[in-house]
This record gives sequence, C-alpha cells and structure tokens, in this order.
Amino acid sequence: MPNILYRHSAPINKLLPMRHYLFLIVCLLVSTVQAQNFQSGFRQFNFSDPSRSGRSISADVYYPASVVGTNAPLPTGTQRFPVVVFGHGFVIPTSAYKWLGDSLSRNGFIAVFPSTESSLSPNHAAFGADISFLATRVTSLNDSSTSFFFNRVKKRAAVGGHSMGGGSSFIAASSSNEVIHAIFNFAAAETNPSAKQAALQVILPALIFSGTSDCIVPPATQKDMYTAIPYPCKTYINLTGALHCHFSNNDGTCAFGQLTSGCNSSSVNAQVIFQKTTSLLLPFLNLYLNQDCASSDLFNERYSQLTGAAKERVCTSDPKGCILTGIQSTPENKSFSVYPNPVSGSSQILLEWNENDRFSSFLIYSSDGRIIQRDELNKTGRKNILLKNQSPGIYYIRMFTNSGFGLAKRILVH
Repeated sequence: MPNILYRHSAPINKLLPMRHYLFLIVCLLVSTVQAQNFQSGFRQFNFSDPSRSGRSISADVYYPASVVGTNAPLPTGTQRFPVVVFGHGFVIPTSAYKWLGDSLSRNGFIAVFPSTESSLSPNHAAFGADISFLATRVTSLNDSSTSFFFNRVKKRAAVGGHSMGGGSSFIAASSSNEVIHAIFNFAAAETNPSAKQAALQVILPALIFSGTSDCIVPPATQKDMYTAIPYPCKTYINLTGALHCHFSNNDGTCAFGQLTSGCNSSSVNAQVIFQKTTSLLLPFLNLYLNQDCASSDLFNERYSQLTGAAKERVCTSDPKGCILTGIQSTPENKSFSVYPNPVSGSSQILLEWNENDRFSSFLIYSSDGRIIQRDELNKTGRKNILLKNQSPGIYYIRMFTNSGFGLAKRILVH
C-alpha cells in the first residue's frame, strides 16, 4: 500500500525549528475534535441585505470565547475561525439548537442561527437566501475594522439546518456561493422551491442525518436528497430510534407535533443523538473548513465505528478535501520515506529524504492531534527513530524545513 503525502493548501509561515513545534501544537489543538479548547460566547446580530431591498436578517451567534457568556470576549491571539450557518425547523426557535451552537463554538467554529422565517407561513426561498447571505456576510466581518470579529474569521463556511432549515440549506448551497465549502443537515424537509431539486446543484461534500423513528419527515425524504447530490464524496447516516425533534432538543413546539402524530417516544434520548451526530460532524467540518488532513482519517474511523445507525458513504474522489497525492516510497519518487510502514509500536523506523529538500526537524503526532515525538534532523538525508511504545492506530510524521514548510506522511502502527 503506498504511503500518502498530505500537503496543506498553503505553506506554514517562516519560523525557527523550535517555533515549528509551538505553531503546529496550536494548530493541532484547534483542529482536534475531541478537545474543546474554548468557552462558548453568544451574541445577537442584525444584518441588512442590500441585494434584497435591505431585508433585515437577525441571527443568534455562538462563537469561541475566553469565558462563557453573552458578549464574552474572543480568545486572546490571532486565530481565525470558520463559519457554520444553520437554519431552524418550522416554527422552532433558534434557542432549541443551543446544544449545537455550544458544541461548535467550543470546538472553534462561529455558529450562526438566523431567526428569520419563523412564522406559520415561511418563505423557503427567502430562508435559503438568508442562509447563503449570512455565510458571505459573517465571513466578511473579518475585514471590517469596526466588527467584533475583525481579523478573526476564516473565509470558509458550511451551511446546514434541521427540518425546514435542512431543506433550505440545499437552496443556500445551490447558490454557487464561493465561501460555502460543505453542507450538512438533520432530518431535512422538502421545501418550495424543492430541496430535492436544489440538491442536484449542490457540488459540495455532504453529511446527511436522518432518524428511523421520524414520522414528521420520514428518512426516505433525506435519502432522496442525499442520492441527488452530485458531489463524489458524501455520507448518509440514518440514526436508529432518532425522532424528528431529537435534533431540536425536544423543543415543545416540535414535540407537540410528534405527540399529535403518535410518534413521540423512542428508546434513545436526545443526548445520544447529539453525541453521534457531533462525533462525525466535528471532523467533517474540520476537514473542509480548517483543511485539517488528519480529520479525514478520524472521520473515517468514527464512521466505521458508529453503531446504532444505517450508514451509506460514497467517496470516489474529494476535490474539496485536503490536497492528497499518493506517492510510492521508492528512491525514484520521494519527498521523504518511512521504513517500515506499517510498524509495531516500539520499533525503530528509518527516515530518508532528499538532501536538497533541506529538512531540519520533524514531529510525530496522533490522529487526535497529540504531539508524540519531536527532534532535529541531520543533513545526511537519513535518521533512525525509535518509536516510544505507541498503541495501535494511525499516526503522522511531519517534516519541516528552516522556512517552515511542512510535509507529512501517515504511519500505521499495529
């Protein structure tokens, strides 16, 4: 099996070798989906869309903060955070998705929940346009010196939603908005205009969730949307026992509809559903919004380990994922090589590299972002490294030059 070269889309800034480690530690901690490195801040915003006669769009925003609370300060530093815009279900308040806003913000995302179209006669096209607009508008706050988010927002966003908001997220994602890089949703409902038809225009990586016990919007609806998506890397998860209202934390309005429909009971609770959805959603978002290559393996690992769900995944290629180049570890074609690979957890491995590449240091980290080993490199193009009793799993060895440019390869420890 060939080794895989993971190359980030942009070089790391010029740093001294020891600073390489400090810089990458910060990056890895931010992208680690198991670690919640921030507190959850909350603010309410009101925007105006000039392209639609100044339409007013209010939104609840959860963001990474240094302390918990309303209008809490951002974390110190210069880290920029990607954006997730999420549409609410029919007459369901945005507060019903606080569980999601808290989870996303604690893991380094700015989560935006528009509160528009909350009446008994919502305009789905307008709601989809609101979701798309907010993806553009909130990412643009990075460039506004008067904004709370000045210089703290990445120009990358994902869109999603629940029920009506899920269907509307397809409308938003079909708008060819260049800042939108992924779509996900929970129990998405058909809309007018049709979300199923909009899905045919969604050329984005997708993560679609359904619930087997959903009698409000049956799983077949979401499956049709999933099937229609033309992007070659997409995932469908039908959670066993999940109700429609589990995704909105059993909001009273939603639960009343379930009760009158005779489907308001389940053998699982909302917390189980939250855990299962976020276990996949966080690495999914880290992969496409933070371009964190390790999250691809973490997503695949969690997908394979997920129980209590019917699963379907297609990924013949992934042009919006990390830049992946398969490279055989042979003398004729290498940036650097690792022998042997796979390897046992307490064995010696040999690094070899082209001396002209001038690699000066390396580190080894686990798939969940923990730094395992680090050291300087000599100028001979060879170095023996003794692994320190690592447990079985996937690890990465990353090489640095004095200019800070890093390449990585995957190591399988058995």
